[in-house]
Amino acid sequence: MGKFLLTLRRRTLVRVITFTLAIITALSIYTALGYSRAGQYQRSVEYTYQRALDDLTQYIDSINLYLSKGMYAGTAGQFESIASLLANDAASAKNCLSQLPVSDLHLDNTTKFISQVGDFTKSLARKMQNGGEITSEERESMKQLADYAKQLNDALQALMEEIYAGTIQLGGVESTMQLMNEEPEPSVDDGFLEIEDGFAEYPSLIYDGPFSDHILQQRAKYLEGRGEASLEECRAAAAQFLSVDASIVTDAGEEAGTIPSYNFTSGDVYINVTKPGGMVSYYLDSRYVGEQTLSMEEAVERGVQFLQSHGMPDMKETYYFTSDGICTINFAYTQSGVTCYTDLIKVGVALDDGSIVLFDARGFIMNHTERTLETPTLSEDQAREKLSELLTVNQVSQALIPLSGGTEAQCYEFRCIGQNEEEILVYVNVKTAIEERILILLKSDGGVLAL
Repeated sequence: MGKFLLTLRRRTLVRVITFTLAIITALSIYTALGYSRAGQYQRSVEYTYQRALDDLTQYIDSINLYLSKGMYAGTAGQFESIASLLANDAASAKNCLSQLPVSDLHLDNTTKFISQVGDFTKSLARKMQNGGEITSEERESMKQLADYAKQLNDALQALMEEIYAGTIQLGGVESTMQLMNEEPEPSVDDGFLEIEDGFAEYPSLIYDGPFSDHILQQRAKYLEGRGEASLEECRAAAAQFLSVDASIVTDAGEEAGTIPSYNFTSGDVYINVTKPGGMVSYYLDSRYVGEQTLSMEEAVERGVQFLQSHGMPDMKETYYFTSDGICTINFAYTQSGVTCYTDLIKVGVALDDGSIVLFDARGFIMNHTERTLETPTLSEDQAREKLSELLTVNQVSQALIPLSGGTEAQCYEFRCIGQNEEEILVYVNVKTAIEERILILLKSDGGVLAL
């Protein structure tokens, strides 16, 4: 009987130990999975914030450019066009700022600046339309606004460099790490507070018009009429785009808004797939890019091959820019020889090995639709007569360009040389003969930009 009880106790002890070890193992696995999921969520949040900050920087840079152009506009029509573009960029900049984890910093001055630039220039446009003229004081106010936009853009660029270098992380990632009881990385909050301090003496603008506080509502033309894709269908689309198995593509939340989407991650890659149609709209590989081995021409060719391999053969490379070892190329859709600059896809090529580290098809998704192109009523020679005598024409083609109010215009695109040997693009409407747009091409070692 004693042996039996001893054996029973030993069996019970073994069971207790085995059960305890099983619980410990299960808890360890659960904890590891929790940390893994938290890390994946952390990366997803960081990618989303990086994209919003990058877009914000571009909109502020554009605001600075249009304010500088507005100081020299002499006609009501040209100033009205600039004012409309400013209003759109200001609304988009506010939208980007609202997506960043800085809502508790009370960036009142920064928000005030972004809101007022569009409304101020619109009020001046109305004044000119009614026969008035812009005063020297008002032009000085525009110069001040341009100076503040330049200051803000420089600060944002510095923040972007710190983030890409891994020196700091955005606020949302800091919160995630605090929840994981880890030591938080330095936050981007200090950088935004410095920006806010820079607007401490920002002047109040007095102008005729209400405070503009709306965001432009748009619709994604290319997604209209497309069926709703499920989460698994979008995951499969992401896996196919990445050429990986769907099992290693991890959910990273959803996005509402103009383009409802699912977000996914796979290693260092963040990818966004639209719910309507299940299309990849954005892709970012945040890996470190090493020493450059490819030329710009080779990078452009890699971008062309990438788009063709993904069923996008009718795309034409337009302009490119190189930064941090990545060549970002703008591709525009072409229809019957007409370049549709509204239907834009950006492709980032890593110059160390030629891999694709950025794909942004949001411009294409927002604007691409079946179009009936105009039959020009204005001949090329008649359109040429609208150009300044100071320009020498090198090349003529046709292009579709965006106008204010979300409309488009089919134009003759004249590539010209100015008096100081600068390259200038002039767009003349093929039906109305209106000189719709003038752009200046800036070339540098980093690439070509149209401003």
